[in-house]
Amino acid sequence: MEEIIMSKSALRRSSRSNVNVTLAPPGTQENPFAGKEFPCSICGIGLEIRITRKNKPCTLCLDCGIQTFFRRKEGITRLLEIPNSGILISGDASEPSRAVILFNRIQQLHAQKKQLTDKQGLILSDTDLQNAICVVENEIKRVQQELSKLAGRKIRHKDIKLY
Repeated sequence: MEEIIMSKSALRRSSRSNVNVTLAPPGTQENPFAGKEFPCSICGIGLEIRITRKNKPCTLCLDCGIQTFFRRKEGITRLLEIPNSGILISGDASEPSRAVILFNRIQQLHAQKKQLTDKQGLILSDTDLQNAICVVENEIKRVQQELSKLAGRKIRHKDIKLY
């Protein structure tokens, strides 16, 4: 019983070590996000990526009142990749923000599908993994159809690309 308690406390310590991840000690590095934008999760407007006093990235949408903080190594690493990859686009107040949000959702779903298909084995197939891929593909089709409706044109089933 004592070993289990010790392993749980060790697990808590190891998970805590990832919580206070910062870009670098304050004042030692330039802002790697300078001039970069991240889309607001509600309106799609491009938001400047700022650095907090604790040297962590964040965004603030004054229109929606949404403040987003990026934490942990994985989150900060992903955020560093997004503005340079062009996966997500940011709108502005003059663009139809719903279309931007749908486009970004499609891009995120394509990335999820790629991650799942990369896990798929060549010889042995995992039924659960195949089902998950199918669900993501169906969601891509649904969001593409919604974007097409917003554009005011009909979409044919064969026009949908699943990369």
